[in-house]
Amino acid sequence: MQQHKRWSRIKRWVGAGALSLTILLGQIPQLYADTPGAVPDISPWSVATLNEGEKYGIYPMDWYYDGTFRQSITEAKFESLLDTTENKLDQLGLKKKSGTPSLPVGEVINRETLITALFQLISHYELPEAFGNTGVEAVEYMQQKGIVKGTKTGLQLDQPATVEQAAVMASRLVEYTYDTAGGGAEGLLWKVTHNNNTLYLLGSVHLGITDMYPMHKSIRDAFAASDDLWVEVDIVNGDMTYFQNQMVYSDGTKLQDHIPAATYEKLQRLLKKMEIPANTFDSYKPFGISNTLTTLGYIEDPTDSGLAMATGIDQHFLLSAMLTGKPIHELESIKLQADLFADVPVDTQVQELEEILDVLLSETGSKNIANNLKQMQQYWIKGDAEGLKKTLAAEGAFTEGDTNQRLIGERDKNMAIKLAELLEKDGTHTSFVVVGAAHYVVEGMVVDLLKEKGYDVLLVEK
Repeated sequence: MQQHKRWSRIKRWVGAGALSLTILLGQIPQLYADTPGAVPDISPWSVATLNEGEKYGIYPMDWYYDGTFRQSITEAKFESLLDTTENKLDQLGLKKKSGTPSLPVGEVINRETLITALFQLISHYELPEAFGNTGVEAVEYMQQKGIVKGTKTGLQLDQPATVEQAAVMASRLVEYTYDTAGGGAEGLLWKVTHNNNTLYLLGSVHLGITDMYPMHKSIRDAFAASDDLWVEVDIVNGDMTYFQNQMVYSDGTKLQDHIPAATYEKLQRLLKKMEIPANTFDSYKPFGISNTLTTLGYIEDPTDSGLAMATGIDQHFLLSAMLTGKPIHELESIKLQADLFADVPVDTQVQELEEILDVLLSETGSKNIANNLKQMQQYWIKGDAEGLKKTLAAEGAFTEGDTNQRLIGERDKNMAIKLAELLEKDGTHTSFVVVGAAHYVVEGMVVDLLKEKGYDVLLVEK
């Protein structure tokens, strides 16, 4: 019974963490990395497409760093890309024709070979008339649909295809197919209007999976139509130094000086279980450890942490805004979010650390946390606001407890005030606002507060 109550509290924190950015600001320390990060070998012309395509799961991002990304694609990588692209298209549920597509192998893979292979791949499905792929040549069709764009010197069909070109064309093919078939992750998008001003409110899950991409075209179109992007905090361009400094002791003391010996011993057992060096958190305050362990608990395989962060909704739109020159604004600040935790009494920090340690040391604790995140991600993919709301409300009111009162509540009132100011501006303006989905779906939070102020708020149906 005690374990069940403890898990109930942690479950609410997990929901807040996955859907509210604060916990993730702790980031995952370089627990598993021994070398500095490498620089990706990507051409400027491909960056915008690959910012989308890398999240589809059709090629590993390791390809950016192996020194061959702008070189001729090998047969092994070519076959791998075709297989994973087919798997991604299969998720649309389109019926396949009998037999198998005739894909070229065992020959020089030039641009025409690549284009033909991708055309044959999509043509192996029974496509709606909207695709218009009957009675047309591969190169002509792929060019018409914007999947092949060529260079100043033409299509250069006889030139060897590079890994980069193949990744770009496959990414464009996936996006085109999903858009034409009306597919894509539905997400949680609200439209708020007042006079000539519009807000698009997108609820975020900060740790993502490849099934969340491509997003439904209506979401991408709303972003493209917006004049600027608003986020909780700018985790891409912001200075994390203040938050990192708040997480650690600066007075020469260590964790052992502030928590019971039994709690420190539990932490050591967990670090051994997770294969993390024993002294990793010795300089951390309890809340910093709780934040990081909770984030690690979401991810069953630590090597997946990079992909989970890269596919997070906030990071995706922050990078997209940077690539398109869209102004980025913050609803809050890194300092505000850091102080939410740093100002908590030490006794409360220790209690919350104890609860997290007990759950993660239990036989099914990490799996329960990871499964809870997966469930929330699936609700997001399906656009099921009610399902997500019920999950967050399970095991007691989501706003119960000191932690969740810090993560949501007063913050939502302040967010609603700032959003109302945007709606009351003179002239015509459209903003795209990405914050943790909990701030939108939980009863009495941002969406409800805007409705109470008299604004028209509609959930965008796909």
